[in-house]
Amino acid sequence: MYRIDPFGCLRGKRNTVMRFAAFCLMVLLGLVLGPVPNLVPAARAGVVDALCNNQDANPPLRIGACAVEIVSGKWTGKNLAPAYFNRGVAYLKLGKYARAIEDFDRAVKLDPEFALAYSNRGGVYIELGKYTRAIEDLDQAIRIDPELANAYVNRGGAYLGLGEYARAIEDLDRAVRIDPEDTSAWHNRGGAYLGLGEHARAIEDYDQAIRLNPESFRFYHNRGAAYRGLGEFDRAIRDWEQSIEIGGIPRVRVWQDSLKKIGHYSGAVDGVYDPETKAALIACVRDPEC
Repeated sequence: MYRIDPFGCLRGKRNTVMRFAAFCLMVLLGLVLGPVPNLVPAARAGVVDALCNNQDANPPLRIGACAVEIVSGKWTGKNLAPAYFNRGVAYLKLGKYARAIEDFDRAVKLDPEFALAYSNRGGVYIELGKYTRAIEDLDQAIRIDPELANAYVNRGGAYLGLGEYARAIEDLDRAVRIDPEDTSAWHNRGGAYLGLGEHARAIEDYDQAIRLNPESFRFYHNRGAAYRGLGEFDRAIRDWEQSIEIGGIPRVRVWQDSLKKIGHYSGAVDGVYDPETKAALIACVRDPEC
């Protein structure tokens, strides 16, 4: 049996990638959608355009669609910037940070007023731990669009990474005023309050993040840390167990590995939340060194 590698079409030298992007995309679309013999070229182009602009699309397919848009000749100048931006977002979702930065670089070169491209490039630098470099991009995004909540969330995250909690809170206050539905703003502000030791305030923000998105294991994990800081160990355990339930086997393995390193757990790192793992977690919550 042959193995279809959706990334295979995007490997190799750039000129080869660009020449075969359209072919590869049509192969991938055929795999997903099945044969569409009567699809005229204009309709095909519409499918490609929609896929490149669809933030929920499968990232490899989106990368291929945006590559086709880039080489199609339909767009020039600043009108080409969104295709590079969208491909950069897809690379970011795949954790391909260098490629994402390259595409965001192209987007802002084509359109120097593209605030969201600066903000997303700043977000990539945060992922890389380059917080000061991220802030440069986020300052620029906010200069262009002072109402871009995403930029305040990201800059708040960069200040959080630098341990500048008060400045992070200022940015995240602004973010939640602009967009009260942004879960990252509430979660990150909770992290800043946690860093300041203001556990009750942190819990309020984590509560709101969880109301907006009850399926994030990180929100429960961090709220558990805040409850632990207040000495409410039972509530901390409940939140940590909820984070494990949502995160599943990978999350259990993270816990088992961490608990093993500090001597609270001696079992297998197998992702099974068994009585031994639970006992180690309970011991950890009451141990100030854990």
